Amino acid sequence: MNQFVFIFSVICLGFLVGQILGRKLPNRTAGIRQVTVFIALRISIPTSILLAIWQLHELNWQAAALPVIGTLFLLSGFGLGFVLSKMFGMTPIQRAVYAPAAGFTNIGAVGALVVLVFLGESGLALLPLFKLLEEFVYFALFFPYAAKFSPTDKVQRRVWWQDRILQTMMVALIVGLVLNVTHVSRPIWMGSMSGVLVPLGTFSLMISVGLVFRFGSMLKYWREALVMALAKQFILPLLVLGMVFLSGQMTAFDGLLVQVFVLIAMMPMAFIVLLPAALYQLDQDLANACWLVNLIVFLSVLPFMPWFLSFF
Repeated sequence: MNQFVFIFSVICLGFLVGQILGRKLPNRTAGIRQVTVFIALRISIPTSILLAIWQLHELNWQAAALPVIGTLFLLSGFGLGFVLSKMFGMTPIQRAVYAPAAGFTNIGAVGALVVLVFLGESGLALLPLFKLLEEFVYFALFFPYAAKFSPTDKVQRRVWWQDRILQTMMVALIVGLVLNVTHVSRPIWMGSMSGVLVPLGTFSLMISVGLVFRFGSMLKYWREALVMALAKQFILPLLVLGMVFLSGQMTAFDGLLVQVFVLIAMMPMAFIVLLPAALYQLDQDLANACWLVNLIVFLSVLPFMPWFLSFF
């Protein structure tokens, strides 16, 4: 229960701080958001990943399956969202939000925090390999799909390989791998750093979400958002479990790999789901509803995750 309280507190307090700052300092939200995103995605989370990979034992060829399964997982989410959007008879502008939304998954911030709390640094070290192609899927596939349905001709084109966050994560991954395979000993005092860096990154990102999130008239989409949230929470983990089984990786890293994958498949929607709607003038209320309801469902299931992991 203490683990649940800790994760819940970091997420909710960060969002609440962002909401307060957004209302008290409306003219400074852009600057505050820039700082919080920089702290999370350019410093704390990449550093914690580097340290985790550095200490990971028995890093071998089995790790090659991680980015493949991770990519298939994200694409499966998109496919699930597309099918559900058809079932609800959504317009193209709504589908452009809803289909990618099911694929956007909070792996780097909330995922890193949950994996660290439940599975430790060894579990955290597997994350960057799982999400290796995440930015490619998002910026080369999901964003262009959403842009196709934009009612305006002035859309911002994203070049995924020039993304600074992706570049930072890749540097952290490569440096961590080099230190690992060259058997450089990690200083003992660094062992406790991840316990600070990961919560700090999650807290900072939740502030950035709270700064710009507005409830508006999103409640009209509660049904569509709830169906997606439940589908992401229960169908996607089963799909990932099937992928791991078919790849023969159920016992990889002494069963740690399948636990990490199932946990990540249960993570809430990434806040990046709000960006395509804003960039391409799509249905912002639908995006807000999907993100918030998915987060609420995730927090409701969170206390039962240790029990679920006990089966593996």
